[in-house]
Amino acid sequence: MARATIKSIAKETGYSVGTVSNALRGAASVKSETRQEIQAVATRLGYRVNMDGLKLRTNKSYRIAVLVSVSPDAAEEWEGVEFTRILAGISAALQGSRYEMSVFNVADIPDAMTTLARIVQDGLADGVIFSGTLHDDPRIAFLQQHAFPFVTMGMSDSKMEHAYVDFDSQAAAFDATARLVRLGHRRIALVNPPAELIYATQRQTGYEQALTDGGIPIDSALIFNGSTTARTGQNSFDALMRLPDRPTACICANEAMTLGVLSAAHAAGVRIGRDLVVISTDDLQLSRYFVPPTSTYYVPIEETSRLLGEYMLKALDGANPSETQKKIRATLIERQPDTPALHTAPTK
Repeated sequence: MARATIKSIAKETGYSVGTVSNALRGAASVKSETRQEIQAVATRLGYRVNMDGLKLRTNKSYRIAVLVSVSPDAAEEWEGVEFTRILAGISAALQGSRYEMSVFNVADIPDAMTTLARIVQDGLADGVIFSGTLHDDPRIAFLQQHAFPFVTMGMSDSKMEHAYVDFDSQAAAFDATARLVRLGHRRIALVNPPAELIYATQRQTGYEQALTDGGIPIDSALIFNGSTTARTGQNSFDALMRLPDRPTACICANEAMTLGVLSAAHAAGVRIGRDLVVISTDDLQLSRYFVPPTSTYYVPIEETSRLLGEYMLKALDGANPSETQKKIRATLIERQPDTPALHTAPTK
């Protein structure tokens, strides 16, 4: 049997040689259905790409670098749960293309910058995906300076457009705060990530906007910033409970922080749902198993991470950044009944 070629696959499928070639290299310009059809025929005919030769001809590595932040603190075990799901989604998006995923562990921004320099200068990958965008993010500036394709999990304040997938943190924080304001809460705490993160600013903006709309003055003592860990949740609860005018509700940036708040509240004898209402934001749905389970503003991490991979392929194919930007709105999952603030009446 003759060796399968692009021409024989084109003859078998009825598509042009150019379309077949683009489909076999995973080009985003070819519709997903067409790409899958052509790749299925190629597999049936036994088509094999000589990747070593292809890399030499194209001067490409056919690898996507994914930067994974690894905390130096071994106690911060929550990170691994989320990154595993993110990597699975990216990997699924790359299936059927010629690209493979390479994971680079980084401890902090200087480490990330060193790693990016190696990736770009040594040709270790053709594109980069990373999360946790910062104000004036040096990683973004470096990659833009070198015209190197990348996609971020999170928006940025860069003046140059780039590919990203983001969760609408501002809208989620606004909705959660407005919900509590309607229930009569006037002392609402926000347990937020470090202030240098873009989405921390977005969350605080949404929170403050809802308070202002409800005629409630903003009290900075009710805003607690820290790493997105259960330990931060515990520390924030302890600090908030020391206030002379304690909060009656608390909005947490993720489920790890929420778990810390619940644990500290239980130890202090504070009843969640009566003495303190807690709302979470996250994409793992682990909060359904918390005691008590909290209401959560949920974004499916599978969709988010899959889009990261899809947008990376499009960026590599030269797509306009406006075609590779998406902000995903969260869905409220109610696990607790609406609880009005004690001694106050819900607003209409």
